Amino acid sequence: MALRQADGRKITANYGLNPRLGKYHRTYCSSCSSILDEEAIVSSSERCPYCGSLKTVQGVFDRIMSFADRKEPIVSEGRPPYYYQVPLEFIPGLGKAAMTRLLEAFGTEMAILHRASESELAAVAGEALARSIASARNGSLELSSGGGGTYGKVVR
Repeated sequence: MALRQADGRKITANYGLNPRLGKYHRTYCSSCSSILDEEAIVSSSERCPYCGSLKTVQGVFDRIMSFADRKEPIVSEGRPPYYYQVPLEFIPGLGKAAMTRLLEAFGTEMAILHRASESELAAVAGEALARSIASARNGSLELSSGGGGTYGKVVR
C-alpha cells in the first residue's frame, strides 16, 4: 500500500550502508593491493600511481564518476530521503557484551542507530561508544573507503 501511496500511506525514508564501506567502492590495484583515493585517481590515467601497474580494477564510485554528466543528482519531487548508515559491527570498540546490552535496552539495531538518544546510549554502553554511534548517525565518522573486495572501515 505504501508503494502505491494508498490510504495516505507512503515511504518516508530509505536507509542503507554508507557506500564508502562497500567492498568495491573505490578503484583497486591488484599488483600492490592499494585502494586508490581521489588524489591518486586524478593524478593517474589507468596506471596505479603507487606502483605503475596497469592491473587496476575500477571501483563503482570511480566508474559512475567517469560517465556522470552532472555534479549534483536530480531527485524527483516527493522522493523520500536516503540515509547512509554505518552498521554497528563497523563501530570500533563495540564488542559482543556492549552489543548485547544495547539490544536488550533498545530492541533492534535500527532503534540503536536512529532512535535512541546519545544520553540513553551512554547510560547503557558508555560515553565513548555513544559518541561514536551518534557520529555515525550524523555522518561525521571518518571512514576509509573499501575496494578490491575489502570492506571500508571506520577510522578512529
